[in-house]
Amino acid sequence: MNKQEFLYQLEEGLTRLNESERGQFVLYYDELIEDYLEDGASEEEAVNTLGKPSKIASKILEEAFEERHFQKKKLSPLMVVLLIIGFPLWGSILLAAILLILSVYIIIWCLPFTTGMFAVLGLAASLFSVCASFFALQDGVYIAVTQMGISIFILGLALLSGLATMNMTNHFIKASKRFSSKIRNLFEGQGLLL
Repeated sequence: MNKQEFLYQLEEGLTRLNESERGQFVLYYDELIEDYLEDGASEEEAVNTLGKPSKIASKILEEAFEERHFQKKKLSPLMVVLLIIGFPLWGSILLAAILLILSVYIIIWCLPFTTGMFAVLGLAASLFSVCASFFALQDGVYIAVTQMGISIFILGLALLSGLATMNMTNHFIKASKRFSSKIRNLFEGQGLLL
């Protein structure tokens, strides 16, 4: 590989950097190759000494974005003081936002929770009522039969409610995931999440 191919591949590998930074690195490696040539090495030897341009580019990009990442996280003392002083305001707003998001989840899961509880309690009540209808024979056959019929009716409603809960749960899980992804995208778009 000659010098021009090396520099071209290096420049292609650094496309994520802006033009001025990319130009600085290409110029730096151009000068390095020239130094090797002045020391008596051939062009291919100089290029081989430096290594593969793709590896050099990935190392440069890694270091460049690492520096930017660390620079972002640095907070000035003034900012820390302002955050502490402003906590009563932004803390209450943050708490309100969290509770608002929680209330949306509660609203989403209210219907499956209600039908699920009706299924469980209806099943328990109907089984208790079927057993208690034998004791209702003391008051009369018609009362025992009425209680037995109502308990079987409630048992049927409880089973239907249980089936409805199982069917609705998949839809509500999808709705919760969509809402969570919208909230996550909102915060990531604003740069509020790390």
